[in-house]
Amino acid sequence: SSGINAEYGQYPMYTEEDLTFAGRWKFLTHWNAMLQIAYYITCGLLSLTTHVFEPACHRQTAAQRAHTTLGTVFYAVILPLSFYVGAMFWGLYHYDRELVFPSKQDAIVTPFYNHQKHTAVFLWTFLEMLIGEHRVPRSGVLYATLFATFYLVVVLLVQRIGGVWPYPILGVLSIQGRVMFCVIGVLIYAIFYRIGTAISKTLHNAREKSRIKSS
Repeated sequence: SSGINAEYGQYPMYTEEDLTFAGRWKFLTHWNAMLQIAYYITCGLLSLTTHVFEPACHRQTAAQRAHTTLGTVFYAVILPLSFYVGAMFWGLYHYDRELVFPSKQDAIVTPFYNHQKHTAVFLWTFLEMLIGEHRVPRSGVLYATLFATFYLVVVLLVQRIGGVWPYPILGVLSIQGRVMFCVIGVLIYAIFYRIGTAISKTLHNAREKSRIKSS
């Protein structure tokens, strides 16, 4: 519409879709970026309170609980979400970019910003796997599936309330196609959880062997 187009030019790096109902918050990429920021800030604050302030028994117990919770969040949300965002975006991009990143956005979104949102997030997650000492949660795949399902509910609510599909591909699919898309999406997310935890366990075992050899 003319109103959106007029407003559209006033916000650098904002696409026309960003200014529709729910803004950027309807996009999984934005969820991923914001959740990563919140996660790493929380990790930093936990490290600060654990190592800088004078330790106490009740503080150590609370810190251990917080560390366990962060581990669950990392494996159920941060790790598979980063893998999913990167793989799905670039996979669909190379198949038909108009489905996820229309060519008209090239004039607004720089390649640096695009890679920051869809490529770098995977690198930060991989570094966290290398450095972090998180335990894989027992019910992690359940939490991962619940998170993916929750996001799909949000997508449906955005379309129902605001009349906007976050992703153009959902607008061209039939109802049966959308159902299959959602089911396959959740399954792929769960697969990325399994792949991510397998990689993390391999890295953890390699670190343990290195420590044993050096001791």
